[in-house]
Amino acid sequence: MHQLMPRTIEVLRKYARDTSAVIEGATTLESLEIDRLDLPMVVLDIEDVFDVHVRYDDDIEACVHVEDLVALVLSRMAAKRAEQRIRASAPRIRRSWLSTQAA
Repeated sequence: MHQLMPRTIEVLRKYARDTSAVIEGATTLESLEIDRLDLPMVVLDIEDVFDVHVRYDDDIEACVHVEDLVALVLSRMAAKRAEQRIRASAPRIRRSWLSTQAA
């Protein structure tokens, strides 16, 4: 989690009204005064930086503090790793590319 916090703060700092404000885990997202129109851009940047999918409506609206956002990213990363493990352990069925059989 050490690396997640500074990188998340870096993304948030770009959109905060006062870019020189001290941002730490306990800082509320509301206190950063991020423009409502910039929130989708924050989500896209978070997704790009951490290579995870974040739902704007449900996920971001539930985050109150910066540490909540970091916890959300951490949980998305864990879910992605679990999904990759499941895919890797599933047996692969080889079929002819001309196969007309249902999957």
